[in-house]
Amino acid sequence: MVREYQAEVKANGISDRYDSSRTWRSKTKHSARHKSFMKKVRNKRRHRQERIQRRTEEYEDEKVLLPSEIDPKLEQRVLYALLNPTLEIPTQGTKLLEMSGTDFENLPNLLQKLYGQDLICLQSDGYTITSINLESISRLIEMKNLSLRQSNIPRFKTDPEEIEYLLNAPSVRDKETKRVGSEIQELLTAKSYQEQLIKQKFQSAGGSQLREFCPQKTREDCRRVSRSGRACPRLHFRRIIQSHTDESLGDCSFLNTCFHMESCKFVHYEIDQTQETESRKGGIKPRPSLQSLGSKLVPPQWLNCDLRNFDTSVLGKFAVVMADPPWDIHMELPYGTMSDDEMRQLDIPSLQDDGFIFLWVTGRAMELGRECLTLWGYERIDELVWVKTNQLQRLIRTGRTGHWINHGKEHCLVGAKGNLQGVNRGIDTDVIVAEVRATSRKPDEIYGVIERLSPGTRKIELFGRQHNCQPNWLTLGNQLEGDNLHDPELRERFYSRYPEKLHAYPAVT
Repeated sequence: MVREYQAEVKANGISDRYDSSRTWRSKTKHSARHKSFMKKVRNKRRHRQERIQRRTEEYEDEKVLLPSEIDPKLEQRVLYALLNPTLEIPTQGTKLLEMSGTDFENLPNLLQKLYGQDLICLQSDGYTITSINLESISRLIEMKNLSLRQSNIPRFKTDPEEIEYLLNAPSVRDKETKRVGSEIQELLTAKSYQEQLIKQKFQSAGGSQLREFCPQKTREDCRRVSRSGRACPRLHFRRIIQSHTDESLGDCSFLNTCFHMESCKFVHYEIDQTQETESRKGGIKPRPSLQSLGSKLVPPQWLNCDLRNFDTSVLGKFAVVMADPPWDIHMELPYGTMSDDEMRQLDIPSLQDDGFIFLWVTGRAMELGRECLTLWGYERIDELVWVKTNQLQRLIRTGRTGHWINHGKEHCLVGAKGNLQGVNRGIDTDVIVAEVRATSRKPDEIYGVIERLSPGTRKIELFGRQHNCQPNWLTLGNQLEGDNLHDPELRERFYSRYPEKLHAYPAVT
Protein backbone atom coordinates (compact mmCIF):
# COMPACT_ATOMS: atom_id res chain seq x y z
CA MET A 1 0.00 0.00 0.00
CA VAL A 2 2.82 2.38 0.87
CA ARG A 3 4.53 1.71 -2.44
CA GLU A 4 1.26 2.25 -4.33
CA TYR A 5 0.79 5.56 -2.57
CA GLN A 6 4.34 6.63 -3.31
CA ALA A 7 3.82 5.74 -6.97
CA GLU A 8 0.60 7.75 -7.03
CA VAL A 9 2.29 10.70 -5.38
CA LYS A 10 5.07 10.60 -7.91
CA ALA A 11 2.62 10.30 -10.82
CA ASN A 12 0.50 13.27 -9.64
CA GLY A 13 3.52 15.39 -8.95
CA ILE A 14 2.77 15.63 -5.21
CA SER A 15 5.81 16.48 -3.06
CA ASP A 16 6.26 16.60 0.71
CA ARG A 17 8.62 19.52 0.48
CA TYR A 18 7.42 22.98 1.08
CA ASP A 19 6.54 24.81 -2.13
CA SER A 20 5.62 28.46 -1.83
CA SER A 21 3.70 28.31 -5.13
CA ARG A 22 1.11 25.91 -3.74
CA THR A 23 -2.02 27.30 -2.17
CA TRP A 24 -3.16 26.57 1.33
CA ARG A 25 -6.10 24.61 -0.03
CA SER A 26 -4.00 22.18 -2.02
CA LYS A 27 -1.72 21.54 0.98
CA THR A 28 -4.73 20.90 3.23
CA LYS A 29 -6.19 18.50 0.68
CA HIS A 30 -2.92 16.64 0.39
CA SER A 31 -2.57 16.37 4.19
CA ALA A 32 -6.09 14.96 4.53
CA ARG A 33 -5.49 12.39 1.85
CA HIS A 34 -2.23 11.38 3.47
CA LYS A 35 -3.87 10.93 6.90
CA SER A 36 -6.71 8.90 5.39
CA PHE A 37 -4.27 6.66 3.58
CA MET A 38 -2.14 6.02 6.67
CA LYS A 39 -5.28 5.19 8.67
CA LYS A 40 -6.24 2.58 6.09
CA VAL A 41 -2.75 1.08 6.26
CA ARG A 42 -2.88 0.84 10.05
CA ASN A 43 -6.32 -0.77 9.98
CA LYS A 44 -5.19 -3.30 7.39
CA ARG A 45 -2.14 -4.21 9.46
CA ARG A 46 -4.31 -4.63 12.58
CA HIS A 47 -6.76 -6.90 10.76
CA ARG A 48 -3.90 -8.99 9.41
CA GLN A 49 -2.36 -9.41 12.87
CA GLU A 50 -5.76 -10.45 14.25
CA ARG A 51 -6.18 -13.08 11.54
CA ILE A 52 -2.68 -14.44 12.22
CA GLN A 53 -3.38 -14.60 15.94
CA ARG A 54 -6.73 -16.28 15.38
CA ARG A 55 -5.20 -18.83 13.00
CA THR A 56 -2.44 -19.58 15.50
CA GLU A 57 -4.98 -20.27 18.24
CA GLU A 58 -6.94 -22.55 15.92
CA TYR A 59 -3.76 -24.39 15.01
CA GLU A 60 -2.92 -24.89 18.68
CA ASP A 61 -6.40 -26.27 19.28
CA GLU A 62 -6.04 -28.65 16.34
CA LYS A 63 -2.62 -29.67 17.61
CA VAL A 64 -4.12 -30.64 20.94
CA LEU A 65 -6.69 -32.78 19.14
CA LEU A 66 -4.04 -34.63 17.08
CA PRO A 67 -3.63 -38.27 18.05
CA SER A 68 -0.69 -39.12 20.24
CA GLU A 69 2.01 -41.58 19.24
CA ILE A 70 0.43 -44.95 18.54
CA ASP A 71 2.16 -48.30 18.69
CA PRO A 72 2.62 -49.61 15.08
CA LYS A 73 1.81 -53.17 16.15
CA LEU A 74 -1.43 -51.95 17.78
CA GLU A 75 -2.38 -50.06 14.64
CA GLN A 76 -1.70 -53.12 12.50
CA ARG A 77 -4.03 -55.28 14.62
CA VAL A 78 -6.83 -52.71 14.21
CA LEU A 79 -6.31 -52.62 10.44
CA TYR A 80 -6.57 -56.39 10.24
CA ALA A 81 -9.73 -56.23 12.38
CA LEU A 82 -11.25 -53.75 9.92
CA LEU A 83 -10.61 -56.23 7.10
CA ASN A 84 -12.36 -59.03 8.97
CA PRO A 85 -15.36 -60.11 6.84
CA THR A 86 -17.41 -60.85 9.98
CA LEU A 87 -17.32 -57.18 10.95
CA GLU A 88 -20.74 -55.58 10.44
CA ILE A 89 -21.05 -51.97 9.31
CA PRO A 90 -22.00 -49.68 10.97
CA THR A 91 -20.19 -50.83 14.07
CA GLN A 92 -19.03 -49.43 17.36
CA GLY A 93 -15.41 -48.99 18.32
CA THR A 94 -15.95 -51.40 21.20
CA LYS A 95 -16.26 -54.18 18.61
CA LEU A 96 -12.72 -53.40 17.46
CA LEU A 97 -11.60 -53.64 21.10
CA GLU A 98 -12.78 -57.22 21.24
CA MET A 99 -11.32 -58.21 17.87
CA SER A 100 -7.90 -56.50 18.17
CA GLY A 101 -7.27 -56.35 21.90
CA THR A 102 -6.67 -52.59 21.78
CA ASP A 103 -6.78 -50.52 24.96
CA PHE A 104 -9.74 -48.17 25.19
CA GLU A 105 -7.56 -45.14 25.91
CA ASN A 106 -5.68 -45.61 22.61
CA LEU A 107 -8.76 -46.33 20.53
CA PRO A 108 -10.06 -42.73 20.11
CA ASN A 109 -6.69 -41.48 18.88
CA LEU A 110 -6.34 -44.42 16.51
CA LEU A 111 -9.85 -43.90 15.06
CA GLN A 112 -9.14 -40.19 14.55
CA LYS A 113 -5.91 -41.08 12.73
CA LEU A 114 -7.66 -43.56 10.44
CA TYR A 115 -10.40 -41.04 9.83
CA GLY A 116 -7.83 -38.40 8.89
CA GLN A 117 -6.31 -40.86 6.38
CA ASP A 118 -9.73 -41.44 4.74
CA LEU A 119 -9.64 -45.12 5.68
CA ILE A 120 -12.90 -44.99 7.67
CA CYS A 121 -15.87 -42.69 8.17
CA LEU A 122 -17.04 -41.77 11.69
CA GLN A 123 -20.21 -40.32 13.09
CA SER A 124 -20.13 -37.20 15.21
CA ASP A 125 -19.67 -39.21 18.41
CA GLY A 126 -16.20 -40.32 17.16
CA TYR A 127 -16.75 -44.04 17.95
CA THR A 128 -19.27 -45.29 15.39
CA ILE A 129 -17.73 -46.47 12.10
CA THR A 130 -20.14 -45.98 9.20
CA SER A 131 -17.95 -47.11 6.27
CA ILE A 132 -14.55 -48.70 5.57
CA ASN A 133 -12.21 -48.15 2.59
CA LEU A 134 -11.07 -51.77 2.20
CA GLU A 135 -8.81 -51.12 -0.80
CA SER A 136 -6.86 -48.34 0.92
CA ILE A 137 -6.51 -50.38 4.13
CA SER A 138 -5.16 -53.40 2.17
CA ARG A 139 -2.67 -51.19 0.34
CA LEU A 140 -1.55 -49.60 3.60
CA ILE A 141 -0.96 -53.02 5.21
CA GLU A 142 1.17 -54.12 2.22
CA MET A 143 3.25 -50.96 2.46
CA LYS A 144 3.84 -51.46 6.17
CA ASN A 145 4.86 -55.10 5.64
CA LEU A 146 7.32 -54.06 2.90
CA SER A 147 8.78 -51.36 5.13
CA LEU A 148 9.17 -53.90 7.93
CA ARG A 149 11.03 -56.34 5.65
CA GLN A 150 13.36 -53.61 4.43
CA SER A 151 14.10 -52.52 7.99
CA ASN A 152 15.30 -56.05 8.78
CA ILE A 153 17.84 -55.96 5.94
CA PRO A 154 21.28 -54.95 7.30
CA ARG A 155 22.12 -51.58 5.81
CA PHE A 156 25.59 -50.58 4.68
CA LYS A 157 27.06 -48.02 7.00
CA THR A 158 29.08 -45.54 5.02
CA ASP A 159 32.53 -45.09 6.44
CA PRO A 160 33.84 -41.50 6.50
CA GLU A 161 36.94 -42.79 4.73
CA GLU A 162 34.71 -44.21 1.97
CA ILE A 163 33.06 -40.81 1.57
CA GLU A 164 36.45 -39.11 1.47
CA TYR A 165 37.62 -41.61 -1.14
CA LEU A 166 34.56 -40.96 -3.31
CA LEU A 167 35.02 -37.20 -3.02
CA ASN A 168 38.68 -37.47 -4.01
CA ALA A 169 38.06 -39.96 -6.82
CA PRO A 170 39.05 -38.56 -10.23
CA SER A 171 36.29 -37.58 -12.57
CA VAL A 172 35.83 -38.95 -16.08
CA ARG A 173 37.51 -35.86 -17.47
CA ASP A 174 40.48 -36.28 -15.14
CA LYS A 175 40.81 -39.94 -16.11
CA GLU A 176 40.74 -39.07 -19.80
CA THR A 177 43.37 -36.36 -19.32
CA LYS A 178 45.55 -38.77 -17.36
CA ARG A 179 45.16 -41.45 -20.02
CA VAL A 180 46.22 -39.08 -22.78
CA GLY A 181 49.19 -37.94 -20.69
CA SER A 182 50.20 -41.54 -20.02
CA GLU A 183 50.07 -42.35 -23.73
CA ILE A 184 52.24 -39.33 -24.53
CA GLN A 185 54.71 -40.28 -21.78
CA GLU A 186 54.81 -43.85 -23.05
CA LEU A 187 55.59 -42.66 -26.56
CA LEU A 188 58.31 -40.32 -25.32
CA THR A 189 59.98 -42.98 -23.15
CA ALA A 190 59.67 -45.83 -25.65
CA LYS A 191 63.07 -47.11 -26.74
CA SER A 192 63.95 -46.72 -30.37
CA TYR A 193 64.99 -49.64 -32.54
CA GLN A 194 68.64 -48.62 -32.25
CA GLU A 195 68.41 -48.50 -28.46
CA GLN A 196 66.83 -51.95 -28.41
CA LEU A 197 69.67 -53.31 -30.55
CA ILE A 198 72.24 -51.84 -28.16
CA LYS A 199 70.43 -53.39 -25.21
CA GLN A 200 70.39 -56.81 -26.87
CA LYS A 201 74.08 -56.42 -27.67
CA PHE A 202 75.01 -56.12 -24.00
CA GLN A 203 72.71 -58.80 -22.63
CA SER A 204 74.47 -61.62 -20.83
CA ALA A 205 75.40 -64.42 -23.22
CA GLY A 206 73.64 -67.65 -22.33
CA GLY A 207 71.15 -65.84 -20.07
CA SER A 208 71.61 -64.31 -16.65
CA GLN A 209 74.31 -65.96 -14.56
CA LEU A 210 73.26 -64.34 -11.29
CA ARG A 211 72.30 -66.53 -8.35
CA GLU A 212 70.34 -65.17 -5.45
CA PHE A 213 71.38 -65.67 -1.83
CA CYS A 214 68.87 -67.27 0.53
CA PRO A 215 67.78 -64.88 3.32
CA GLN A 216 67.98 -67.77 5.83
CA LYS A 217 71.79 -67.87 5.38
CA THR A 218 72.37 -71.61 6.05
CA ARG A 219 70.77 -74.70 4.55
CA GLU A 220 69.73 -75.90 8.01
CA ASP A 221 67.82 -72.68 8.71
CA CYS A 222 66.24 -72.86 5.25
CA ARG A 223 64.98 -76.42 5.84
CA ARG A 224 63.60 -75.38 9.22
CA VAL A 225 61.34 -72.67 7.80
CA SER A 226 60.44 -74.55 4.60
CA ARG A 227 57.08 -76.31 4.49
CA SER A 228 58.52 -79.16 2.44
CA GLY A 229 61.47 -79.60 4.77
CA ARG A 230 63.92 -79.12 1.89
CA ALA A 231 66.33 -76.28 1.22
CA CYS A 232 65.69 -73.88 -1.65
CA PRO A 233 67.96 -73.84 -4.74
CA ARG A 234 69.46 -70.45 -3.86
CA LEU A 235 72.97 -69.94 -2.50
CA HIS A 236 73.58 -70.71 1.18
CA PHE A 237 76.40 -70.21 3.65
CA ARG A 238 78.06 -72.64 6.00
CA ARG A 239 79.15 -71.64 9.50
CA ILE A 240 82.87 -71.94 10.24
CA ILE A 241 83.08 -73.34 13.76
CA GLN A 242 86.60 -73.68 15.12
CA SER A 243 87.89 -74.73 18.53
CA HIS A 244 88.09 -71.12 19.74
CA THR A 245 84.67 -70.09 18.32
CA ASP A 246 82.01 -69.01 20.82
CA GLU A 247 78.64 -69.25 19.04
CA SER A 248 76.90 -67.30 21.81
CA LEU A 249 78.79 -64.17 20.69
CA GLY A 250 77.05 -64.21 17.30
CA ASP A 251 78.42 -63.24 13.91
CA CYS A 252 81.66 -61.36 13.43
CA SER A 253 81.17 -57.73 12.35
CA PHE A 254 83.83 -58.01 9.64
CA LEU A 255 82.99 -61.60 8.57
CA ASN A 256 85.31 -62.64 5.71
CA THR A 257 87.29 -59.35 5.92
CA CYS A 258 88.33 -60.02 9.52
CA PHE A 259 92.11 -59.61 9.97
CA HIS A 260 92.26 -62.07 12.90
CA MET A 261 90.10 -64.93 11.70
CA GLU A 262 92.52 -67.49 13.17
CA SER A 263 91.84 -66.23 16.69
CA CYS A 264 88.48 -64.45 16.37
CA LYS A 265 85.87 -65.98 18.68
CA PHE A 266 82.90 -64.79 16.63
CA VAL A 267 81.13 -66.90 14.01
CA HIS A 268 82.37 -66.68 10.40
CA TYR A 269 80.87 -68.04 7.18
CA GLU A 270 81.83 -69.50 3.83
CA ILE A 271 79.85 -70.45 0.72
CA ASP A 272 78.25 -73.89 1.08
CA GLN A 273 79.83 -75.79 -1.82
CA THR A 274 77.74 -78.94 -1.32
CA GLN A 275 74.73 -77.35 -2.98
CA GLU A 276 76.68 -76.74 -6.20
CA THR A 277 76.72 -80.48 -6.96
CA GLU A 278 73.03 -80.81 -6.09
CA SER A 279 72.07 -77.86 -8.27
CA ARG A 280 73.88 -79.35 -11.25
CA LYS A 281 72.03 -82.62 -10.73
CA GLY A 282 68.81 -80.65 -10.74
CA GLY A 283 69.50 -79.35 -14.22
CA ILE A 284 71.11 -75.96 -13.49
CA LYS A 285 73.80 -75.34 -16.08
CA PRO A 286 77.25 -74.33 -14.87
CA ARG A 287 78.38 -70.81 -15.64
CA PRO A 288 79.95 -70.74 -19.11
CA SER A 289 83.47 -69.46 -19.55
CA LEU A 290 84.41 -66.55 -21.78
CA GLN A 291 85.82 -68.92 -24.39
CA SER A 292 82.59 -70.96 -24.53
CA LEU A 293 80.61 -67.78 -25.10
CA GLY A 294 82.75 -66.89 -28.06
CA SER A 295 83.88 -63.51 -26.62
CA LYS A 296 86.77 -61.82 -28.41
CA LEU A 297 88.81 -60.19 -25.66
CA VAL A 298 92.34 -58.78 -25.60
CA PRO A 299 94.28 -60.47 -22.78
CA PRO A 300 95.05 -58.35 -19.71
CA GLN A 301 98.13 -56.13 -19.94
CA TRP A 302 100.01 -54.47 -17.08
CA LEU A 303 103.16 -52.52 -16.27
CA ASN A 304 104.92 -52.25 -12.92
CA CYS A 305 105.88 -48.58 -12.55
CA ASP A 306 105.82 -45.53 -10.28
CA LEU A 307 103.30 -43.14 -11.74
CA ARG A 308 104.90 -40.14 -10.07
CA ASN A 309 107.81 -40.20 -12.55
CA PHE A 310 106.54 -42.46 -15.34
CA ASP A 311 106.40 -41.13 -18.91
CA THR A 312 102.79 -41.83 -19.85
CA SER A 313 103.20 -40.40 -23.35
CA VAL A 314 104.65 -43.74 -24.59
CA LEU A 315 101.34 -45.48 -23.89
CA GLY A 316 99.29 -43.62 -26.50
CA LYS A 317 95.72 -42.36 -26.16
CA PHE A 318 92.86 -44.06 -24.35
CA ALA A 319 89.09 -43.66 -24.48
CA VAL A 320 88.62 -44.39 -20.76
CA VAL A 321 90.89 -43.73 -17.78
CA MET A 322 90.10 -45.16 -14.35
CA ALA A 323 92.14 -44.33 -11.26
CA ASP A 324 91.98 -45.38 -7.63
CA PRO A 325 94.70 -43.14 -6.17
CA PRO A 326 96.24 -43.75 -2.72
CA TRP A 327 94.81 -40.52 -1.28
CA ASP A 328 96.28 -39.23 1.94
CA ILE A 329 93.13 -39.40 4.08
CA HIS A 330 95.01 -39.12 7.40
CA MET A 331 94.39 -42.75 8.34
CA GLU A 332 96.67 -45.73 8.88
CA LEU A 333 96.59 -47.77 5.67
CA PRO A 334 98.41 -50.96 4.58
CA TYR A 335 99.94 -49.16 1.56
CA GLY A 336 101.81 -45.95 0.79
CA THR A 337 99.94 -42.75 0.03
CA MET A 338 100.57 -39.71 -2.14
CA SER A 339 100.42 -36.08 -1.10
CA ASP A 340 97.91 -33.66 -2.57
CA ASP A 341 100.56 -31.88 -4.65
CA GLU A 342 101.79 -35.18 -6.09
CA MET A 343 98.24 -35.98 -7.16
CA ARG A 344 97.82 -32.61 -8.87
CA GLN A 345 101.09 -33.03 -10.80
CA LEU A 346 100.24 -36.42 -12.35
CA ASP A 347 100.52 -36.42 -16.16
CA ILE A 348 96.93 -37.51 -16.73
CA PRO A 349 96.19 -35.10 -19.64
CA SER A 350 98.69 -36.89 -21.93
CA LEU A 351 96.66 -40.12 -21.72
CA GLN A 352 93.53 -38.77 -23.32
CA ASP A 353 92.26 -36.21 -25.80
CA ASP A 354 88.62 -37.35 -25.94
CA GLY A 355 86.92 -39.63 -23.47
CA PHE A 356 85.95 -40.34 -19.87
CA ILE A 357 87.76 -40.55 -16.56
CA PHE A 358 86.51 -42.50 -13.52
CA LEU A 359 88.16 -41.24 -10.34
CA TRP A 360 87.55 -43.05 -7.02
CA VAL A 361 87.43 -40.71 -4.02
CA THR A 362 86.62 -41.08 -0.34
CA GLY A 363 86.57 -38.92 2.77
CA ARG A 364 88.38 -35.62 2.40
CA ALA A 365 89.54 -36.60 -1.09
CA MET A 366 86.12 -35.86 -2.57
CA GLU A 367 86.81 -32.13 -2.88
CA LEU A 368 90.42 -32.73 -3.90
CA GLY A 369 89.26 -35.12 -6.61
CA ARG A 370 86.97 -32.48 -8.09
CA GLU A 371 89.85 -30.02 -8.05
CA CYS A 372 92.12 -32.50 -9.83
CA LEU A 373 89.54 -33.12 -12.55
CA THR A 374 89.47 -29.40 -13.29
CA LEU A 375 93.28 -29.17 -13.33
CA TRP A 376 93.55 -32.13 -15.71
CA GLY A 377 91.06 -30.55 -18.13
CA TYR A 378 87.92 -32.55 -17.35
CA GLU A 379 84.35 -31.53 -16.67
CA ARG A 380 82.59 -33.53 -13.98
CA ILE A 381 79.46 -34.96 -15.62
CA ASP A 382 78.28 -37.62 -13.18
CA GLU A 383 79.02 -39.60 -10.04
CA LEU A 384 78.79 -43.30 -9.22
CA VAL A 385 78.03 -44.56 -5.71
CA TRP A 386 79.18 -47.94 -4.45
CA VAL A 387 76.94 -49.15 -1.61
CA LYS A 388 78.95 -51.67 0.39
CA THR A 389 77.53 -54.96 1.63
CA ASN A 390 79.12 -57.65 3.76
CA GLN A 391 79.58 -61.35 3.07
CA LEU A 392 75.96 -62.07 4.04
CA GLN A 393 74.72 -59.46 1.54
CA ARG A 394 73.67 -57.00 4.25
CA LEU A 395 74.67 -53.37 4.63
CA ILE A 396 77.87 -53.02 6.62
CA ARG A 397 77.56 -51.39 10.04
CA THR A 398 81.19 -51.34 11.13
CA GLY A 399 83.50 -50.10 8.40
CA ARG A 400 87.15 -49.24 8.72
CA THR A 401 86.84 -45.75 7.23
CA GLY A 402 85.28 -42.56 8.52
CA HIS A 403 86.38 -40.29 11.37
CA TRP A 404 82.93 -39.54 12.78
CA ILE A 405 80.52 -41.91 11.03
CA ASN A 406 81.30 -45.35 9.63
CA HIS A 407 81.36 -45.11 5.85
CA GLY A 408 79.09 -47.57 4.08
CA LYS A 409 79.70 -46.26 0.56
CA GLU A 410 82.32 -44.83 -1.78
CA HIS A 411 82.07 -42.37 -4.65
CA CYS A 412 83.50 -42.45 -8.15
CA LEU A 413 83.61 -39.11 -9.96
CA VAL A 414 82.96 -39.26 -13.69
CA GLY A 415 84.60 -36.62 -15.90
CA ALA A 416 84.62 -36.03 -19.64
CA LYS A 417 86.68 -34.06 -22.12
CA GLY A 418 86.84 -33.51 -25.87
CA ASN A 419 84.48 -34.93 -28.48
CA LEU A 420 82.63 -37.99 -27.21
CA GLN A 421 81.58 -40.35 -29.99
CA GLY A 422 80.49 -43.97 -30.10
CA VAL A 423 79.27 -43.99 -26.49
CA ASN A 424 76.08 -45.57 -25.18
CA ARG A 425 73.98 -43.41 -22.91
CA GLY A 426 71.34 -44.48 -20.40
CA ILE A 427 72.21 -48.18 -20.10
CA ASP A 428 73.41 -48.45 -16.50
CA THR A 429 72.42 -46.81 -13.23
CA ASP A 430 74.67 -44.68 -11.03
CA VAL A 431 74.47 -47.04 -8.02
CA ILE A 432 76.48 -50.23 -7.54
CA VAL A 433 75.58 -52.57 -4.67
CA ALA A 434 78.43 -55.00 -4.16
CA GLU A 435 80.27 -56.93 -1.47
CA VAL A 436 83.35 -55.56 0.27
CA ARG A 437 86.44 -57.66 -0.30
CA ALA A 438 90.12 -56.87 0.27
CA THR A 439 91.21 -53.44 1.48
CA SER A 440 90.76 -50.76 -1.20
CA ARG A 441 89.50 -53.32 -3.71
CA LYS A 442 86.74 -51.89 -5.84
CA PRO A 443 83.75 -53.87 -7.18
CA ASP A 444 84.24 -55.70 -10.46
CA GLU A 445 80.86 -54.38 -11.65
CA ILE A 446 82.54 -51.09 -12.54
CA TYR A 447 84.32 -52.75 -15.48
CA GLY A 448 81.00 -53.86 -16.96
CA VAL A 449 79.57 -50.36 -16.59
CA ILE A 450 82.56 -48.83 -18.38
CA GLU A 451 82.62 -51.45 -21.14
CA ARG A 452 78.93 -50.89 -21.91
CA LEU A 453 79.45 -47.13 -21.92
CA SER A 454 82.41 -47.25 -24.31
CA PRO A 455 82.60 -50.69 -25.94
CA GLY A 456 85.63 -51.91 -27.89
CA THR A 457 87.92 -48.98 -26.99
CA ARG A 458 91.32 -48.72 -25.31
CA LYS A 459 91.10 -48.43 -21.52
CA ILE A 460 93.72 -47.87 -18.83
CA GLU A 461 93.62 -48.23 -15.05
CA LEU A 462 96.02 -46.33 -12.80
CA PHE A 463 97.19 -47.45 -9.34
CA GLY A 464 95.96 -50.98 -9.99
CA ARG A 465 96.95 -54.23 -8.34
CA GLN A 466 97.12 -57.74 -9.70
CA HIS A 467 93.43 -58.44 -9.12
CA ASN A 468 92.57 -55.35 -11.18
CA CYS A 469 94.03 -56.75 -14.40
CA GLN A 470 91.13 -57.22 -16.80
CA PRO A 471 90.76 -58.16 -20.48
CA ASN A 472 90.80 -55.11 -22.78
CA TRP A 473 92.57 -53.08 -20.06
CA LEU A 474 96.12 -51.84 -19.47
CA THR A 475 96.88 -51.62 -15.74
CA LEU A 476 99.63 -49.47 -14.19
CA GLY A 477 100.84 -49.68 -10.59
CA ASN A 478 103.81 -50.34 -8.32
CA GLN A 479 102.30 -53.53 -6.80
CA LEU A 480 102.03 -55.52 -10.04
CA GLU A 481 104.03 -58.63 -10.86
CA GLY A 482 106.39 -57.43 -13.57
CA ASP A 483 105.33 -56.33 -17.05
CA ASN A 484 102.97 -58.01 -19.47
CA LEU A 485 102.33 -56.41 -22.87
CA HIS A 486 100.63 -58.03 -25.87
CA ASP A 487 100.22 -55.04 -28.18
CA PRO A 488 103.27 -55.04 -30.53
CA GLU A 489 103.26 -51.28 -31.06
CA LEU A 490 102.97 -50.62 -27.35
CA ARG A 491 105.78 -53.06 -26.58
CA GLU A 492 108.06 -51.35 -29.08
CA ARG A 493 107.38 -47.83 -27.72
CA PHE A 494 107.67 -48.89 -24.10
CA TYR A 495 110.94 -50.83 -24.38
CA SER A 496 112.42 -48.12 -26.57
CA ARG A 497 111.76 -45.62 -23.79
CA TYR A 498 112.71 -48.02 -20.95
CA PRO A 499 115.25 -50.52 -22.37
CA GLU A 500 116.39 -51.50 -18.88
CA LYS A 501 113.02 -53.17 -18.33
CA LEU A 502 113.36 -55.49 -21.28
CA HIS A 503 115.07 -58.19 -19.20
CA ALA A 504 114.16 -56.96 -15.73
CA TYR A 505 111.21 -59.38 -15.43
CA PRO A 506 110.69 -62.80 -16.94
CA ALA A 507 108.25 -62.96 -19.81
CA VAL A 508 104.67 -63.49 -18.69
CA THR A 509 102.56 -65.83 -20.79
